[in-house]
Amino acid sequence: MKKKLNLVLFLLLLCMAAGCDKKTVSTDGIRIYYRALSENGISSYYYKPTGTDQETVINELWAKLIKSDTEKARISLIPSDLKLVRFSVENSSLGLYFDSSYQNMDTVSELLFRAGIVRTFCQVEGVESVTFFVDEKPLTNSSFAPLGAQTASDYVDIIENGLSSQKKTTLTLYYANEKGDALVKKIQNVVYESSYSIEKDVINRLIQGPFEDGYFRTLPANLQVISISVKDKICYVNFDSSFLTDALSIDGNLIVYSIVNSLTELPDIQRVQIMVDGDSNIVFRDISLSSPLERNLNY
Repeated sequence: MKKKLNLVLFLLLLCMAAGCDKKTVSTDGIRIYYRALSENGISSYYYKPTGTDQETVINELWAKLIKSDTEKARISLIPSDLKLVRFSVENSSLGLYFDSSYQNMDTVSELLFRAGIVRTFCQVEGVESVTFFVDEKPLTNSSFAPLGAQTASDYVDIIENGLSSQKKTTLTLYYANEKGDALVKKIQNVVYESSYSIEKDVINRLIQGPFEDGYFRTLPANLQVISISVKDKICYVNFDSSFLTDALSIDGNLIVYSIVNSLTELPDIQRVQIMVDGDSNIVFRDISLSSPLERNLNY
């Protein structure tokens, strides 16, 4: 009897060493997630990696994720300008380090992006969660608290139902004209996730810039929002230093009032306080930012 027990124990240890505790992956391969034809959902297809080691598989999956296939109606969840700087795996968590262009995604696209990324990479052997970093800093939520490690189960509802808590609204955004001497108004119907800040979405759209002809960006593409909040109908927007150092070569009033006018179109905002690295005691091209500004349609 003792010999049989020893044999069972030996076989159990041998099985564990050989990887019998590996996660179960479909024989069809790993699901690659992409944006579905419906604006606010994602779908997937199976792919069998050719590599065998973890690093190679992760690189293969990323290469698949960044590609769209119009013939098969597969739209990549990853913006064309987004750069994955590096990745690492520690304690079963895959750390993905992105450049500052991550902040240019609108809220719906960003949430779908995260859902597809996490669900894809959590199928890799040895990866139980995914942690996102932007410019080497942990990604934060709408309250600017670190998002932390994300697991596949965090996004089950989105995978199955899309953005069921989505809201629809109409934004009025102010961009520059072709000459860069006046603002032009653009009305845009958008869908956003209810748990996200619509104020941040407005700023992200200004940073991302317009796609249609006749409208031109007012903010640098590398501009980052440190924080944004609303209190007593005043929106406090805190940018990083690139607001000053990388400002575009257009009338400074267009830069300031594209922000102010766009945000004050929201029903709960009457004035906007612009800050840079937490400081509002700033004069930007002869424009004082020391106090909240009201909408000005003269530009």
